[in-house]
Amino acid sequence: MSLAERLTRLFRVVVNPEDREPYSLREAAEAISARGTPITDAYLSQLRTGERKTLSLAKAMGIARFFGVPVEYLSVEDDTPEQAALVARVESQLDLLGAILRTGTQQIALRSAELSPEGRKKIARLIEETRSEEGLPARTDDR
Repeated sequence: MSLAERLTRLFRVVVNPEDREPYSLREAAEAISARGTPITDAYLSQLRTGERKTLSLAKAMGIARFFGVPVEYLSVEDDTPEQAALVARVESQLDLLGAILRTGTQQIALRSAELSPEGRKKIARLIEETRSEEGLPARTDDR
């Protein structure tokens, strides 16, 4: 997966908490710059289109911090098993984040994070009971 593809994925999945819409290039550039990494919307556009294929470590760190991903997600090729595993792990986390944001369940997820392991098990049982009542199949995976 290229840098352009990864960056485009981040823009699609990570949404602005104020309106739950994807960040525009300008919004992202302003926020990244405000956090100490000067960057323009034109530069981000060049990265997203693949016109610019590399970026400095400082810019990668600023972008990664803004989107909440490890800097390695933007700076590694997935040539080695370790690099591919890192990219796959971040992609899996982005899939989960996207599902949470699309379904509006982020408040449930955030609130349950503060519970004890026993409390989270109770919530999981309640969810399974509700799924059963609604005629949905039981989940067999750990997601």
